[in-house]
Amino acid sequence: MLSAGRLLMLSLFLELAQLCLRAATDYWGIPRIKDIVTGKTEASLAMTWLCLYLELIWDATSLAARGHRWVAALRLFGFNVFRNTYKPLLAETIVEFWNRYYYYFKELLVEFFFYPTYLRFFRAWPKLRIFAAVFAAAFVGNMYYHFLQLKNPLVVGYLAEVAEGFSPRMIYCFILSVGIYLSMLRQQRQRGAVLQLSPAMKRFARLRRIAGVWTFYALLNFWNLKTGFPVLERVKVFLSFFGV
Repeated sequence: MLSAGRLLMLSLFLELAQLCLRAATDYWGIPRIKDIVTGKTEASLAMTWLCLYLELIWDATSLAARGHRWVAALRLFGFNVFRNTYKPLLAETIVEFWNRYYYYFKELLVEFFFYPTYLRFFRAWPKLRIFAAVFAAAFVGNMYYHFLQLKNPLVVGYLAEVAEGFSPRMIYCFILSVGIYLSMLRQQRQRGAVLQLSPAMKRFARLRRIAGVWTFYALLNFWNLKTGFPVLERVKVFLSFFGV
């Protein structure tokens, strides 16, 4: 009962934080990244990057607020369930963010795609085994789930519309799969390693890792925006983030 109350309070706090964020961005004239990408608003390169990070914060807090309410309701009925979102913006690795951001969706993909692939294929090649399992979950499973959401275009047979809408999602899932795989390999290499750093350097290294995770997912989130652009146009916009 107490934990449910805390989650409800946390949900309200996150919604209040979103209101403050929206008020601050409106006051300072900071647009949403979608408005910049679609050409509704012009912005400098620095402002574009700021909006990418703010969009990530907005998405994470929105998902957390909704998830906390559902988990709180289940806990009120006596179910001891985990949080759907648990401090993803403090994650220090890509795979850790994935575990914290959308826990139940991640568990769905792991149970139905990661483990069956990992337990059946490529046992003699450990790295290939991990890559295949990650690819099955983060790419195949993710694509399959979102494919099932396209009810109307599939029913009426608008296959061209389905293909056009799915192209950015394919890039999103592919980049996510590669990022998670490389993050898992890096964690394996660093397992057991002890770095002799001062407390100040440890804090700096932690902030640097968190910043790297933010950058990866902020750029990844671009491919999840609903802009209506064809893939080639999206690629041009994506390259413009780097001044190309």
